[in-house]
Amino acid sequence: MVRVADSRIQLAFVGGMGLAGWLVVLLLSFYPEVAGFEPWSWSDELGACFFFAGAARFLAFRAYSRVRIAIDSGFYIATVFICGLLPASTLLLLILTADFIIRFVIGSGLFRLGEVSWLRVLAQSFYSGGLPALLLLTLGSMVGDSWFYIATDLMVCWALPLFTIVFLTSHYVLTGGSHLLLGIRLQTVSGFVLRVIGAEMLLLPLALAMVLGYRHQGFWFFSLVGMASLLTNGVYRRQARVGEELRQRVDELSTLNEVGRVISGSLQKDTLVRNIATATLHLVGHTSRFMIGLINEDTGRLNCRFFDESGTEFLQMEIAPTAGLSGWMMANRSPLLLPELQRQYGDYVNDETYNDPKYHSWLGVPLLVYDEVVGVMSIQSEEYGVFTQGHLRVLSTIADQAAVALENSRLYGLATIDGLTGLFVRRYFDYRLEEEWERSLRYENPFVIGIFDLDNFKSVNDTHGHPVGDRVLRAAGKVIRKNMRSIDIAARYGGEEFAFILPRTSLSEAAAVAERIRTDIAGIDISIDSGILKATVSIGLAGFPDSKTANVQELLAFADQALYRAKRGGKNRVQVHGESVDIVQCN
Repeated sequence: MVRVADSRIQLAFVGGMGLAGWLVVLLLSFYPEVAGFEPWSWSDELGACFFFAGAARFLAFRAYSRVRIAIDSGFYIATVFICGLLPASTLLLLILTADFIIRFVIGSGLFRLGEVSWLRVLAQSFYSGGLPALLLLTLGSMVGDSWFYIATDLMVCWALPLFTIVFLTSHYVLTGGSHLLLGIRLQTVSGFVLRVIGAEMLLLPLALAMVLGYRHQGFWFFSLVGMASLLTNGVYRRQARVGEELRQRVDELSTLNEVGRVISGSLQKDTLVRNIATATLHLVGHTSRFMIGLINEDTGRLNCRFFDESGTEFLQMEIAPTAGLSGWMMANRSPLLLPELQRQYGDYVNDETYNDPKYHSWLGVPLLVYDEVVGVMSIQSEEYGVFTQGHLRVLSTIADQAAVALENSRLYGLATIDGLTGLFVRRYFDYRLEEEWERSLRYENPFVIGIFDLDNFKSVNDTHGHPVGDRVLRAAGKVIRKNMRSIDIAARYGGEEFAFILPRTSLSEAAAVAERIRTDIAGIDISIDSGILKATVSIGLAGFPDSKTANVQELLAFADQALYRAKRGGKNRVQVHGESVDIVQCN
């Protein structure tokens, strides 16, 4: 469904064309001789045509990416050749106007109550039936009302398809033109026009059979062919629904397969969240955005991350775990599907309106680990009613997989991340060091190892106590993390000692990184009872292949020797293995 923007030019066009159609049909119904039309009255044939056309409109179906198609044009054309132009135009006027009003009332049409002005609704109600009725009368008057009665069977065989094509093309070109006035792209409109015309031509042979059958076999044969047309319409409708359901199921299974693949491919939390967002957005379409909120164990608040339709993160924010629709889901431990978000929002949240008025559909599910709510996932769309129970089913399955994966990621973090400094533990560092050594040998990429520790740290613990020492370690870890790239590995090597691996990095580049770390740590101010505590660090570096070592353990020993030289040389400095002078003199 396309949300209609406000355009005065488009409103004037729609209202003018629709009102003109109504006035012409009403005028000619009372005074047909003004334009040379034949007077008309109700008949069994016209009643049957009314039933067939109305039923075909009721049997409309979704196709071509949610475009609504009603194959009723053939019945209007058949009415022209059987009952005349004026009855056919009146029939078309009443059915299409009633269809618009009914869909508006039940909320399945182009407009929704409260979203547009009553003036636009009134103009569109006139336009929906008035424009095609006006076109039908205009095209028919070019050959004359009586011609449709006196045309031979041969003439009907070519005239009926030609008349139908011209009528449908004129109708949808004008309808598409009104959408162009709203700023919709020409390519989108033209594609829609061609597809819908092609679909409505499917019942053209049956319309021709109705006309010829009526001429030669009478009313009952004509009615039989009409019922066959409706059955054909019903088959197409059923086929379209089954096809759409099948497409959705294929998309669901494809998305679940993709989610399973990306989840199994990473234990890093940030990568995992981004992959889940990308895979989920693939399921729900291009007008949606994705949000995942996870409970921050330190603050108890919900850390929310938002991703646009391309899977790019554009916002992070923390909210109370009881706030908004996310809070409702966490409190009720239940998913939530809102096809009309702006209207339904107040039923679940005390706030009056959702914080972004352009979104109209909302679907969310809680994340449960061991029956405990640890977060939420949601998707929002700019379209009305775009999410279905199928989407809810799939998102719930994704949430189950995501919750398990995120819990595994958390446990993996506990096993590989030092809780005090936020750096990797030594065991993980040793594993990655061996891995980097093998990669460097294979691809001949340089890399550098750095080992460093906090100067005089034992005296800090002895003088000020271990809580202060922990604060110093925590602050040093923060500095180290800040200076690492995504491909770098930094670890707490033991006690107050740290280490890092810098892949694809020269010794001079690594020395610059180490110097930044040394300077930043030297700038740390730790507030204690007696004043401000300062910290310094000594760093030793060794690079491959610069060191010409034969194994990684020897390279590690070279870095340790450089650290020892930095300590012996006065501390608070960076020392590179093999250099005869210090890279940085103490301050």
